[in-house]
Amino acid sequence: MRLRLLPREPDFTALFVGLAEHVQRGAERLAEVLASAPPERDRALEALQEAERAADDQVHLVSRRLTSTFSPPFARRDVHALAQALDTCLDEMALAGQLVAAQGPAPLPPAFLDVAPLLVRLAELTRRAMADVDAADRLAEYWVEVNRLENRACALLLRLRSELLDDGDLRRALRLRDVADALQRSAGAFERLAHVVEVIALVDP
Repeated sequence: MRLRLLPREPDFTALFVGLAEHVQRGAERLAEVLASAPPERDRALEALQEAERAADDQVHLVSRRLTSTFSPPFARRDVHALAQALDTCLDEMALAGQLVAAQGPAPLPPAFLDVAPLLVRLAELTRRAMADVDAADRLAEYWVEVNRLENRACALLLRLRSELLDDGDLRRALRLRDVADALQRSAGAFERLAHVVEVIALVDP
């Protein structure tokens, strides 16, 4: 008698790691956008947008796999929330990149360059955490460090906003404030993602 094999359950950890890799790639490209002038800035922005599109495709794949599996690694709502939170990190960074590109060839204030490595570090921590997300109760150090880095980014951007008010060019100051707001939302998205992971650790140990 031939044995009937059970359908293979999807590897959600691999899907989340793949998503996080797109997020890390996006953070690295955003750092290039912040540091570059046209046309290098435009090429980095296009690569950032490609990462965003790839992440969107990965989120759709997670949704499809979620509807076809009987035993996800944790609650379905948390699987969905985690995928959406990862995607939001990249969406916010892509918007920040677009706002930087809209500034034209003028160099950005140095504080923006100080924020870039913090976002890259947040993305690196996220990628590493996703490899262990099925054991989220062991990731306490991850969300503590994410909170610290997010606070650091917010402090830098708060100081930048106060400096922009002293700029004689009000129109440019307002445009740069939009960039600062987008970067702060990007850092905040990583903190909200870490909160999703923390909830998974508490509810689905």
